[in-house]
Amino acid sequence: MFVTALATPFKNGKIDCLSYEKLVDFQQKNGADALLAVGTTAEALLLNECEKKLLIRLAKGVAPNIPLWVGVDDCDTRKAADSARIAQQLGANGVLLTPPHFVKCTPQGYILHVRAVARAIQVPLMLYNAPHRCGYTLDKRALCELAQDVQYLKDAGDDLSFTAAFADKMTVLCGNDKLLSQMLDCGAKGVVSVVGNVAPKLTKQMLRNAATELQRDLFVALAKLSMQEVSPVAVKYMLFKSGIFDTFEVRLPLTKANETTCKAIDEINWGNVK
Repeated sequence: MFVTALATPFKNGKIDCLSYEKLVDFQQKNGADALLAVGTTAEALLLNECEKKLLIRLAKGVAPNIPLWVGVDDCDTRKAADSARIAQQLGANGVLLTPPHFVKCTPQGYILHVRAVARAIQVPLMLYNAPHRCGYTLDKRALCELAQDVQYLKDAGDDLSFTAAFADKMTVLCGNDKLLSQMLDCGAKGVVSVVGNVAPKLTKQMLRNAATELQRDLFVALAKLSMQEVSPVAVKYMLFKSGIFDTFEVRLPLTKANETTCKAIDEINWGNVK
């Protein structure tokens, strides 16, 4: 299962709808099994509610036949349930639930949080282990209990033993491109990919274990570059460089890719990527 975590293009501070539609169309023509809108890569915390709804509608309008996951990152359980419900009403085929960040939560609080969101929707729920973003790793005992109710888990950590621990309990998807091969070896069944924005065909080949050594090296290079700065700073420059986005704007407190990152990306042979 290959899910692209869509980036959000901006132009003069506003969402660039044409570039976003171009990105979604590029994905549906080049092998993405599903799309994720309004996730971390989309700068979701820097979007208002109207902008989030716009991105969902645009994605569904361009690619109505591709399953669309929508990120929900509210810390307040009531608001998270409302956001998930609205996403489903707008056409989401699944919801990716970020664990409460900054306020964090107790293991039991997390269980109750997840179940409240799950009750609010009739589409699949994907849990999200994002220790580098949230400041903590999901509690394993809580996840074991939730595995009775939730099928999917995105693991964006770098502890392969965590992936392996849940590979037989849930459908685990790699959320860390640079560890894709290792996570697949540990039992992951797919990827929620940042690199997929610019290299969907290559990502699909990696997932199928059909990539040549040269292609594997290229994917790993893109994965490392994509995280050279805070995501999605670098991948937005990649999207600009590859001609999909008109700009590589980000929203404060993020800033555009620096000279070192741009130079490294400029040296990529984009003909080989596509």
